Amino acid sequence: MSALFTVRAFSSLPEYAPTRGGVYIVTDLTEAQVEKLKAREAEEHPDRWLRVEAQ
Repeated sequence: MSALFTVRAFSSLPEYAPTRGGVYIVTDLTEAQVEKLKAREAEEHPDRWLRVEAQ
């Protein structure tokens, strides 16, 4: 079984300030899915950053 990762995305946009910058939480992603998510977020949402943690 592949390792799983928890991903949290954060944004510096003002509308996310009440939630301390948290945009959403995605769990149970494989390494390949994490890489796809990183690429997509960099392209579509450059104001966001991701924190990836191994489970």
